[in-house]
Amino acid sequence: MNTREKKIILNNNYLPSFGYFRAFIFTYHNNENRQIKYILLLLLGIISFISVSAKPEELATKYNIQMLGVRIGEFSVTQASENGNVNIKAITDVKINLLFSYRIKYVQRTVYEQGILQSSLVEIYKNGKLNSTIWMKLEKGSYLLITDKDTSVIHDLIEYSGSLIYFNEPKGIKKIYKERNSEMRQLEAVSEHTYIIKDEKEKELNRYFYENGILQSAKMRHKLGTVQLHRINKQQ
Repeated sequence: MNTREKKIILNNNYLPSFGYFRAFIFTYHNNENRQIKYILLLLLGIISFISVSAKPEELATKYNIQMLGVRIGEFSVTQASENGNVNIKAITDVKINLLFSYRIKYVQRTVYEQGILQSSLVEIYKNGKLNSTIWMKLEKGSYLLITDKDTSVIHDLIEYSGSLIYFNEPKGIKKIYKERNSEMRQLEAVSEHTYIIKDEKEKELNRYFYENGILQSAKMRHKLGTVQLHRINKQQ
């Protein structure tokens, strides 16, 4: 064996064996898998945290109520939405001064699930005392409606009612259910972002004006005169 061959053998003794490379590759892949698992667990934890900590979207606003140019009360409404379910609470507080004065307060609660009205409760107070209630609940595809002591059934599912009109511009909506008087009315767009409710004789009852999908003002026909709503706070 010459000197050159000895040098090659000596140098080969310092080279890693095939088993070393195999162990190195195995260790590299194990480390890579651990990193991937760690990233996936981290992402899963972030998604779970967001899902748990997410709060329902809540909108709230108030309106002045006027009749014949005079302020007679205030209307407030809150809408909370989560996973396709909507809960609405509306309060109307009005004081009428004619030959005698009296105070009327409406407290209205409405629940929607996946675009379908599930229940509605309207409580009417006169001078601080409960005077009347209107309660409706969806049961087996029909609504049980109880007005004070009278009971009736509504068979058609309701997708849009008066409770939705404040934060949900009725684009493409043709009918609206009015919880306070238990009536289904025609709804029509007369211009961009302007809608009217008509009675059975095609006569205009109410007119609604929207901006950015939120009701800004309304004109409503009443036996005592025209009632107007004007939004007084622009924060949602």
